Amino acid sequence: MVSSPGAALADAHTTLDHLAAAVPAYVLEDIAEQMELAERPFAPFRQLPDEQRVCGPVFAGSADLGGADADFIVGGLLIDCKATARPHTINRSAVQQLAGYLLLDYDDAYGVDRVGLYLSRQGALITWNVPEFLGALGARVPLSQLRALLRDHLRQARRSMLLGKG
Repeated sequence: MVSSPGAALADAHTTLDHLAAAVPAYVLEDIAEQMELAERPFAPFRQLPDEQRVCGPVFAGSADLGGADADFIVGGLLIDCKATARPHTINRSAVQQLAGYLLLDYDDAYGVDRVGLYLSRQGALITWNVPEFLGALGARVPLSQLRALLRDHLRQARRSMLLGKG
């Protein structure tokens, strides 16, 4: 049996219906509302061919950070979803996370040319083209060079850590 404070109990006899019945109605309403809000901003992406719609993309550099993966890449747009009820509280770390995903695509396998944040409780997709985004963050060198610098830094840090433990 799985048990934790406030959690439903589950065992070998627990069915999907049992689990669904344990979900409070407000949670289902919240999810339904977020799905409805996503209809308009995501409609153009549903028309893209399958190979241009990637959920949970893993990057060449993902292993360098313990398996980091993004939310979506659709038609060259890297999207990180945020489910905050207070969009004015999107902070620096959310933007840095988006930049990190962009830079972890060391070999440009996904051809990302735009990045964005999707605010699921507001149905808002905020996008930037890559040069605009990087410029706003203060980058002064090309994306390919930033990716190489991050790759080299992360791999050197890992080597240093391994040598320090020896």
